[in-house]
Amino acid sequence: VRIEAARRLVGEPSGYLRPDQRRVYETALKEYQGAMEYSADFAFGQYNLANLYAALNRPEEAIQYYRGAIAIDTLFYPAKVNLAMLYSRMGKKKEAEVLLREVLAEQPQLHDIAYSLGLLMAEEKRYDEAVLYLQRAAENMPQRARVHYNLGLLLAQRGRDSKAEAALLEALEIEPDNLGFLYALAEFYVKRGRLADAKPLAERMVAKYPSNPMGRNLLDFLNRKPKE
Repeated sequence: VRIEAARRLVGEPSGYLRPDQRRVYETALKEYQGAMEYSADFAFGQYNLANLYAALNRPEEAIQYYRGAIAIDTLFYPAKVNLAMLYSRMGKKKEAEVLLREVLAEQPQLHDIAYSLGLLMAEEKRYDEAVLYLQRAAENMPQRARVHYNLGLLLAQRGRDSKAEAALLEALEIEPDNLGFLYALAEFYVKRGRLADAKPLAERMVAKYPSNPMGRNLLDFLNRKPKE
């Protein structure tokens, strides 16, 4: 229990710990590290060490252990996924892409990987590829509102308005009170001159989030617009 508690605290703010608590924490963390090093002949041991070093902001050591896990078991996809995420945070987008594509080829049922690839392609401004992966993710994870939301934003950017609207509406249907989704669809309508469609969304924003200025500012704009 002590070791597990220390593992969960890794990467979390620990300045609030008293000196005696910090000593216990550091001792338990060393015990956890030792236990994983003892298991380093197995992929999960290397993987857990990699996660530990990633949480400790020691990326080079994390990379070493992720690669160690993959070398032991080339089909151990959690190590590939986490290494890809680490590479992405480090700005190594190409290395991240290679790993995500490899995982998706080996595990096509992991639809979150298609989603991650779509987001990565969008970051790389490879928008057509991004759309394909986000569409794949949306089709296979129909209840994931944020997938539809991101797909809608990207389709809108590409000028594919009818499909963009459908995706944004789908996101809002799943999470009807999501402020970000309400605003995104309202903004979509405003940019296309469909103010009558935007106004009910702004009114919903005001009703649901009266203390947030986004809805009120948008509604004020819409109320002024016809008079300009």
